Amino acid sequence: MDIAEVLKHTSPGLFLPDLKATDKQSALTELVEGLLSGTDIQNADTIMQMLHSREALGSTAVGPGVAFPHGRTLAVQRLTILIARSAAGVDFDSEDGKPTHLFFVLVAPPQDSGHQYIKSLAALIDRIQDPDLRARLMDAGDYETFCTAMRGE
Repeated sequence: MDIAEVLKHTSPGLFLPDLKATDKQSALTELVEGLLSGTDIQNADTIMQMLHSREALGSTAVGPGVAFPHGRTLAVQRLTILIARSAAGVDFDSEDGKPTHLFFVLVAPPQDSGHQYIKSLAALIDRIQDPDLRARLMDAGDYETFCTAMRGE
């Protein structure tokens, strides 16, 4: 899947350029609050429970410095992607033990025609492997600059 297609599932209101959280629980809370403030999603408890259940299976901080909290829930009607950054880094139980700086939160309904959720997750994981891109994303001054870097422009 083309990264431009993936970015259609996010928006400037779903961009948190400066997470304040320093630990996993407060980060998840801040990420869910960001989802609720940037969309018409209303059920914070359901989304939080879904993310906790996913994290219980194994951390979504797959490194280096990147996490992909994700899951399916009836609390959403369509695939929604929140993007967040933490300059200081968050202890998110990363596989490499290092702080997590970039977060891509994907929430999708249980019925996902065309498998947009899985394809989007795979495209993001593939794209973010480039260390130069990760540096550009951390330096991006705003949402548009972040997306431009993601698209490789």
